[in-house]
Amino acid sequence: MALAGRTRISVAFLSKLYKGHELHKKSRITCMEPTILQRNDHNVSRKDISQAALKVLYRLHERGYKAYLAGGCVRDLLLGKHPKDFDVVTDATPNEVRRCFSHCRLIGRRFRLAHVIFGDEVIEVATFRAASAADDTPDEEEIDESDVSDASDVSDASDQTDPSDPTDPSEESDESDPPPRSHRQRGSDRDSMVNEETGVVLRDNVFGTPEEDAFRRDFTINALFYNIADFSIIDYVGGLKDIEKKVVHAIGDPDLRYQEDPVRMIRALRFASTLGIEIEENTYEAILRQRDHLAHASHARMYEEILKFFYSGSMNDAFDQWCETGLLDVMFPGFALWVREDSTEADIAWLRVALQQMDKWKSHKVKASQELLYTLFLAPYIRAKAAEIAEGDPSQDALLTALQIIQEQLAVRILIPRRILFRMNDILKAQERFGDRRNDDRVQRFVRRPFFRDALVFFKLDMLAKGENQADLIAAWSRDLAKAPPPDPRRRPQQRRPRRRRQRR
Repeated sequence: MALAGRTRISVAFLSKLYKGHELHKKSRITCMEPTILQRNDHNVSRKDISQAALKVLYRLHERGYKAYLAGGCVRDLLLGKHPKDFDVVTDATPNEVRRCFSHCRLIGRRFRLAHVIFGDEVIEVATFRAASAADDTPDEEEIDESDVSDASDVSDASDQTDPSDPTDPSEESDESDPPPRSHRQRGSDRDSMVNEETGVVLRDNVFGTPEEDAFRRDFTINALFYNIADFSIIDYVGGLKDIEKKVVHAIGDPDLRYQEDPVRMIRALRFASTLGIEIEENTYEAILRQRDHLAHASHARMYEEILKFFYSGSMNDAFDQWCETGLLDVMFPGFALWVREDSTEADIAWLRVALQQMDKWKSHKVKASQELLYTLFLAPYIRAKAAEIAEGDPSQDALLTALQIIQEQLAVRILIPRRILFRMNDILKAQERFGDRRNDDRVQRFVRRPFFRDALVFFKLDMLAKGENQADLIAAWSRDLAKAPPPDPRRRPQQRRPRRRRQRR
């Protein structure tokens, strides 16, 4: 009986996979031959490309591999913007990439990637991916942070050559030699994993061709390639036309695309708001139909995706889009209900000032801390919840209790780390101390606290949003801060060891 039950489940699972595969095959944008723009027909210049990325491209090309820039960097270059990073795709396997560069690490469980390290800059190199039966995994910008190691920590690099130039091949590699290219497994479902109930792709480790790689990406504007061999732009999916029309257009059936990776819905909104373009009608309407699937996205990944909005420079517009599409209710349960039903005009005005300040920081190239950004976004809601708790039970710590309740509400969607939660509590609790400057020793101790800078920024914004003139008080605290030594980023708080009790004889 147990074996028969297992057999029925397996048949149902395989049938669902096959059905999804057929639907996606029908919904694909077909392209017999790619559109190729020669160097004289586009505006992408090598002088706008990172020197580290060029070194990687040239080295792979010299070794006989295809080497393309891909994804958002090509899109931004065509739009005249400066990319924040450069991603490379190639037909070399991760192990072959590792053999080409001395300072290179292979990372990732869901899909193996190579990180080539140039000092503080890391160039991500991916092998062309094929479409599996589930036919998708997130592209380079969508890799789950929990699936990869920290690329910024390069202290364990085993190579002894100069880390500033990793293009010298290492003499020895700790990776086994890859199989001949003719023996590579392409289009196989052996390493594909899909959640049967939600359709979300969990893992896909299948190599493919440039065309397959282009079709498995999320939006047409993110599926363009820059070929270092002849400096041309290669377009398999109509991305050049969509860039010209300034629209975000899903590749294939947008409903199926969002089911495979629900985070694509908020990515579509982010591209539209940051690039100042529209979302294609069917791509937008599919968001309205599939928004509840966002609840199946990785909670840790959602935390990082929201941070991208905070740092995007268009958070004020993005918030309107969240409300219009109903995604705010899915991402921030409790908070969305409060915004819609219980918030006051003053609360919303305060929130708007905070969102506009985030956008100003982006234009001035100021990067605020994660805890400050989340505090600014949730502060009116946190204060309202704390006031409600204090009215019911004045004896408890209302602010910390409110934060814990809100974290529990958001935990089903966004995983806010506890260290961030406690820092948010420090920032908000510190506000009541800015009005007391009677004791110089207390002032100096307060200024030296690690959260003081963020707390002072919050205080300035709070006074601005409330329309209170505290210029003299803010100036006094700013002078104290200027005299204080800068915080040491390498210093970690020391944990006090518990005292050992002497055992009685």
